[in-house]
Amino acid sequence: MKNQKKYILFVYGTLMKNKRAHDLLGNSKSLGDAFIKGYKKIDMFYYPGIVVCENEKVEGEAYIIDEETKRKVDVYEGEGYLFKCVDVDIYVNQEVLKGIVYEYIVHDEK
Repeated sequence: MKNQKKYILFVYGTLMKNKRAHDLLGNSKSLGDAFIKGYKKIDMFYYPGIVVCENEKVEGEAYIIDEETKRKVDVYEGEGYLFKCVDVDIYVNQEVLKGIVYEYIVHDEK
């Protein structure tokens, strides 16, 4: 378990503290309240998503997670078909940290 890669994860919905999927984060370290720019939150009834939207921002929380936790979150988020994990600047405690977020994959209906 030592020397696992660490990620800074921005969460904005069901993974936030006191929400239904927060337990997936296990003992991950909370960095506190945070936000990201260039996205807007959309409500998809059972859970929210975020999509790219210039001049908007999304509020949430930041956590330091390990590889095992990221794999669990990948499965939970449907990484690759429902959400995609993307690199993002996370604004937390008046710092800008390089991290990841799960962005909703918009499927064009034809």
